[in-house]
Amino acid sequence: MGVYTRESLLHSGLSRRALSSFHRVLPQIYSDTEPSYLDRCTALTLWKPTAVLSHASAAWMWGLTEEPALVEATVPLGTQVRGPQWVRLHRRTVTKQARTNGLPVVPIEHCLIEVATTMKRPDLEALFDAAIGQRVNWRAVAQMCAESSGRHGIAAVREQLRTCCPKTRSEPERAVARALTARNFRLEINTKIGRYYGDLVCRRAKVIVEIDGRKFHIEPEPFNNDRKRQNALIADGWRILRYSAATAMAYLDEVVDEIISVVRQRRRSRRA
Repeated sequence: MGVYTRESLLHSGLSRRALSSFHRVLPQIYSDTEPSYLDRCTALTLWKPTAVLSHASAAWMWGLTEEPALVEATVPLGTQVRGPQWVRLHRRTVTKQARTNGLPVVPIEHCLIEVATTMKRPDLEALFDAAIGQRVNWRAVAQMCAESSGRHGIAAVREQLRTCCPKTRSEPERAVARALTARNFRLEINTKIGRYYGDLVCRRAKVIVEIDGRKFHIEPEPFNNDRKRQNALIADGWRILRYSAATAMAYLDEVVDEIISVVRQRRRSRRA
């Protein structure tokens, strides 16, 4: 099973009549089964050998996003070609490329700039929070921004580098971390405290913010283990603020106000 050029199929001995049983994906490009998204990406690179998968397709190839609707690629300047509706071609000189799944693709750092020009802000924020530090090096992206100053999308990427909250493990946790950062109030995220971890941590104030998911309330073992952990941390002088995921999302501003107030108060009292 796979994707082939018409020439390679005929060269293998397949008759023109037998070729009619294949799926025509693009001009001169065929698949022996209903093509998957990866098959369509492969077909595009066979159809246009100078094409490099980019934008949303590159983000998907690197495992950063869900499968997009279109197959996107960048071709050299001056390329004159019109593809079907599921293909979107961009014209630009690609100076660096990599390979994943055997296909040419823009480097992972480059695709962050590209999707910054097309993604809605909430989706872009979620992408950066998931990618930076886990899949993509922050400094590498910052260096790329410096080298590509003035390019469309750079401003959005720089903003995300300033405000992203990597290592968050849930949407409510991410929302709280983002809201704090928007107010120039950064806490460490999912960091180790002795033999335990805290969702959001201020070491200076010895404050831990915990965002409890539904599992915390309905499963006895996580609940009991967390009680032991909490007691040990309190005995060590830590103040713990707990919020349910529902409360964090429904009353985000109030939650953030309380966190900032408690942390500032604890910082002052620990200086005294």
